[in-house]
This record gives sequence, structure tokens and C-alpha cells, in this order.
Amino acid sequence: MKLACNYCLELEMLLDEKTIDFDYIKYPAQGFDMKRMENLEIFEEFCNKLTQKRPILLHGFYPSPHDLSSPTLQTNFNDEIANRLIKATKTPGVSVHPTLSKIPANVPFESIFSTIISNAKFLKEKFSHMEFVSLETLDHIDRWGNLLKPEITKRLLDETDCDYLLDISHAYYASRGLKINFFDYLRMLPLEKTVEIHINGWVETEKGLMSHTKINDEAYEALREVLQYCKPQIITLEYGRPDDRVGAGCPIVSPDKINNDVKNEIIEQVTKIREIIRM
Repeated sequence: MKLACNYCLELEMLLDEKTIDFDYIKYPAQGFDMKRMENLEIFEEFCNKLTQKRPILLHGFYPSPHDLSSPTLQTNFNDEIANRLIKATKTPGVSVHPTLSKIPANVPFESIFSTIISNAKFLKEKFSHMEFVSLETLDHIDRWGNLLKPEITKRLLDETDCDYLLDISHAYYASRGLKINFFDYLRMLPLEKTVEIHINGWVETEKGLMSHTKINDEAYEALREVLQYCKPQIITLEYGRPDDRVGAGCPIVSPDKINNDVKNEIIEQVTKIREIIRM
């Protein structure tokens, strides 16, 4: 299994220092990373420097349209942008979410699902030369509704022949929304199709629940559990927050400043994930 990590300045510094080792840099990681992608020449220059260190694991096709629930995706999809992103990043495969849009309550679910299936097949065929085209676990019940159900996830992968990107914190959120025990929910998912796992932690305060924090014990336990049922190609540390909206006291990443607490937490998590992979 290969290891990927969310891009941040701290991660790049650790790589330069040879403090930790990993196989891919996942990009984009934060909302502010996407600003760099809006100008493809600037992004390609950035990738040329970064890929001399490690290849980039591309998540999504921004700024080309990639909302699978959009009826206009296939018409508006920009092949030139997508191909430039793939070439610049040297990504082995691509991953997307089943939808980026809130599921409307006034449209029959099967109609939305049919659009998602059609668009996922479109991307799967277009990028069939790549190692994988994967669809990621969704999280919030109030936004994604039926798409969180394990049987729907299985249908989605079966009908599109896409691979699965299991996001552990998303699965935790989904299990809560569906009122299913977290570990029971994990075992209901089509884990045998998993090609990549996203792992990060979550914290809850009186202000709410927040993920992409340092991996907690329950998330590590979930990783050990699912690895009994699947052998993914890649495990991605999807760590790093640009804010602390629930006041949990987590360290913050930014586009232009190094946070030593972030560096230390990346080292701790990469070391722990490596230990679990070797078990």
C-alpha cells in the first residue's frame, strides 16, 4: 500500500528535510489551493516543481466541471483542462464525489441517481486508461440523503464499474445521520471495491462536529477494521484545516505560513499509519 498526504507547506518542508517519506501528495487539499488551479499556467509551473519531489494525487477536475449530479456535465466537461491537470500532476488515477450539490427534495431520487450513474460512466470511459476512477463516500444526511445508504453506494459502483474511495470521517458522519453503529455501517459498505482510503480525525464541541483534524483513536480503529476487508492501493492522510470553526484548538494550515504544530502532527500520523499498514 502506498501513502499519500494532503498538500500543505509543512508537508513540503518535511519532505525536503527527509523527516518523513510517502508516495503521493494529494491536491487540492484546502479551498485556498483551488485558487492556484484557476490559472493553468501557474498551476502547471507549481506542479513541475512539486512533482520533482513526489507525484500529485489529483482529487476532482477543478476548474473543469465535475459535479456528477449535473445534467450538463457531459456537455460542459472540458477535456483540455482535465488532460492538462492529469499530465501536470502525474496522477495515477482520479477521484470525484458522487455529487457536489445538495440533493433537491422536489426531484425524485431515482432521477438524480440516474444522472449520477450516466456521468460516472462517462468519466470512467473517458479515463479508462488510468489506474482507477473512484467515487468517494459522502457525509451529511441533510445534504446527500439517500446517497449515504450502503445499498445505494453498492449500486453506484456496480452500475458504473468505478472504484471506491472510502473516506473514514465521512463514513462516521453518515453513520450518525443514518442512526447506524459506525462499525456496522463500515462493514455494510462495498469495501472489496476500495482502491483508496481517506483518513483524518474529527472533534465535537458544543458548536458542532468538525473533521480533518488529527486522527483520533476511533478513526485508527476504523482503519484497522476496514483493512481486514480490503487492500487499497493508497491510504491518504487527509489532514489539515484552514479554520477552527468549532473552537477545538486544532492547529491551522495557511497558504503562506509554517505552523510547527502542524508539522509535528503530520509526523505523528504518518508514523502511526505506517505502523498499521505493516501489521
